Amino acid sequence: MMKQLVLPLAAALAFSSFVTAQTMPVEQAGAGPATAPAGIPGVAERPAQETSAVSLVDKAKPSLVVVQFTYAGEMGRRDLAGTGVVVRADGLTIINGDLTPRQLPDEQMKDFKIILPGDDETEIDATFLGRDERYGIAYVKPAKAGASQTFVPLTFVERAVAVGETVHTVGLLPKVAGYGAYQMSARVAALLRGPTPQVLVDGAGLGIIGSPVLNAGGEAIGLVGSQPDRIFLTPTGPAATGGRTVMLNDPRNPYGPVEEPTRMFVPARDFLSAIEKAPSEPTQIRYPFLGVTQLTGLSKDVAEFYGLGNIVAVQIGDVIPDFSAAKAGLKRGMIITALNGQPLERGDLPEESPMIFTRQVSRLNVGDTVKLSVITQRGQPAGEVAVTLDERPAQANRAKRFTAEDLGFTLRDVVFDDTYGRKLPRDTQGAVVAFIRPQSAAQAAELGNGDFITQVNQTPVTGVDQFQVAYEEFRKARPREAVVLEALRGGNTQIIRIEPPRE
Repeated sequence: MMKQLVLPLAAALAFSSFVTAQTMPVEQAGAGPATAPAGIPGVAERPAQETSAVSLVDKAKPSLVVVQFTYAGEMGRRDLAGTGVVVRADGLTIINGDLTPRQLPDEQMKDFKIILPGDDETEIDATFLGRDERYGIAYVKPAKAGASQTFVPLTFVERAVAVGETVHTVGLLPKVAGYGAYQMSARVAALLRGPTPQVLVDGAGLGIIGSPVLNAGGEAIGLVGSQPDRIFLTPTGPAATGGRTVMLNDPRNPYGPVEEPTRMFVPARDFLSAIEKAPSEPTQIRYPFLGVTQLTGLSKDVAEFYGLGNIVAVQIGDVIPDFSAAKAGLKRGMIITALNGQPLERGDLPEESPMIFTRQVSRLNVGDTVKLSVITQRGQPAGEVAVTLDERPAQANRAKRFTAEDLGFTLRDVVFDDTYGRKLPRDTQGAVVAFIRPQSAAQAAELGNGDFITQVNQTPVTGVDQFQVAYEEFRKARPREAVVLEALRGGNTQIIRIEPPRE
């Protein structure tokens, strides 16, 4: 018996128009307006203004693919799929970073595939090349070079848009709708400044996150990026914050793109350089790091206090010892007014200025020398400080992990943020609790996420590898005895005794 799908009326009507737009014939160049096939009751001739919009589907559809991978987490495995856009003839594909967010450990993302939409849904084994947090983009490409499949890349171009201009998106419907292509049109409502520039639209809205945006001439001028409300991924699975979803196969929200279209897109000028320097082999991108944290934007009152008037500026909250900023003489409270001789970019709110500044620095290269205009005290003119950029320390998603299956917890190696946040020496050894399975022995013992483990059974912990060896030897020799951990939590030392589960 065929399973019936029940949709809200607005969603059903929208879905119907998408399918109609996709399946109607497309006007051939110079052939005049396309008409509906003869003999179909209730189907009228398509107006000329609709024809150009349908033609956009044919232009972008060959470059749209589904990128799927398996998330192998502590709570099990599940396949995640999102929209990809082919941008190079060898099959290089970009996806929105929300599909592979930084919260997901690298080692838990497996079995990448590129799926070609259509009746056959051809699957091609793919390689994950990495993610570039600076642009909110991740890269995949076919695992085998010279595959028989021919890829049609979509070329993005930098084009300005104006309020009132009509733009179009071509996206893929969810898996439950067969990954069919659909088209949405909207008018530009506002141009937003901020860490990531966004274009706000009105009307029907845009396609799913990851869909390309085209202008009236059919040029790819943007990409639908992260939305204020979306479904994002956590180490335990997807968490819903709204109808907008990056996934094409989300069981909790299968018709999210249809029921609540997106409203913002990122202009191509913001990510073109990411495509130009996309990797050809798997890599860990090196991010430059200034060595300052807790930057704040200056409110109008504070700016006037320092005599800055309407000048955009950010104030340093903390300088990390042993990094480039500290070596160059930067200190807490100093105010930065320019980067490499250029005024800092203004956001829509003062608090956006530090994020814009940080993003600008992150798009430079490790080893570059930047010149900062810095005010050291009130009433003094800004002086120039040269800072050579370090490499940002590795983040938690790249740390090695080990799961104690029987007791229900996962540890990972210590990263810089762990020691810095606890004001510990950078060379402090140990392991950090990354996950606790619900209703496990570890949860019953009140082990906490983020606990900094320094000892196991009175043996110092130097890292995940050493912990795994010590733990497995102990559990093998004394399977019925409790495991005793010493952990740092909130500045205090905790002794946590985890009793093994009863057989």
